[in-house]
Amino acid sequence: MSKPVVVAYLLLAVPILILLSFSRAPHMASRHPRSRRLAHPHHVAFDPLLVQIERRAEERGLLDVETFKRKLDDIWARQDWSKMAEEIGILDEYFGEDGRLNLTERLAYLFPLLDRLPQDGGISRYELDVWNQRQALDRLIYHTERKMKLHDHDGDGAVTLPEFLSYLPDEETARNSKEHGEPGWWKEQFSNADRDGNGFLSAFEFNDFLHPEDSTNPKIQLWLLKEKLREMDENKDGKLSFVEFGGRAQEIYQTYADFEEDDLRHHELDVEDEFRKLDINRDRFLTAEELKPIIHRLYPGELSQSKYYTKYLLHKADDDGDGKLTLEEMVHHQYAFYSTVFEEQQVDDYDDYDYHDELRR
Repeated sequence: MSKPVVVAYLLLAVPILILLSFSRAPHMASRHPRSRRLAHPHHVAFDPLLVQIERRAEERGLLDVETFKRKLDDIWARQDWSKMAEEIGILDEYFGEDGRLNLTERLAYLFPLLDRLPQDGGISRYELDVWNQRQALDRLIYHTERKMKLHDHDGDGAVTLPEFLSYLPDEETARNSKEHGEPGWWKEQFSNADRDGNGFLSAFEFNDFLHPEDSTNPKIQLWLLKEKLREMDENKDGKLSFVEFGGRAQEIYQTYADFEEDDLRHHELDVEDEFRKLDINRDRFLTAEELKPIIHRLYPGELSQSKYYTKYLLHKADDDGDGKLTLEEMVHHQYAFYSTVFEEQQVDDYDDYDYHDELRR
């Protein structure tokens, strides 16, 4: 590989690396508080091939910018261009001049895989949602399996709390502080995920532990809602007044309003009416239990976001408004399927589960 070709290749590889890095799973983010706003796709992937590319790149350390830079520096210092393909060739394999990622061909290949219920030449919302839900579930399972291998030190197929917190010094794990992110806080989350109370998290329980916003475990859901209530409860009386709820209602309800099927996208939000719907006992306050009907808004996990992604794609690509996508419409809007749905923004002083720094270890 000649030096000019290498230089051109590096110019290509770096933006691709950045693209893949920004499309990583939500739990690999930083501790800075974030919220998700629909704008252009984020970690949601329509094409499983991109997920495979990302995983292969991650296994080679290419999604860590510092690791990637070290690889490039080493190749450049040794002037050994033969190592280029070995080290970072996966990027050229798909994104280079002769790369295999042809978006039109990929969409033509994927279309019949989605168009099944029925096979009528158009992809319905249901068919698209089934596909996106499957991709989301596969991402959750893959992430859990990787973290299980990392934390299951004795290889018994389960994770204990000491195994999970093994990265902390003993004096830190002995502390029972339940402040956000402290060992006592993790212990409570671990206990909630441990459905059978045996002190071990199976793969299923560990998935709940790692992805609480996607869990159907009532204890985990209640714990999440208590965390959210604590964040919103300005006077710390353990419940939400109308004023406290109203201060956050716009953010809670309007984030995905453009992709809702109900009247939220057509009418101004009636905060008082929404509060009344949630206030079951009519005491003019909201408890954590009463927030349960909107948990998908407070904590939109992978599965919830995949549903919004379905609506986003239909919104972007359904040119004739018939509620279905033809192959021609998808090709016409192909970059909507191969770019990013969720835009991360710094908000508030609290992080909605983008703080798992220890999961990087």
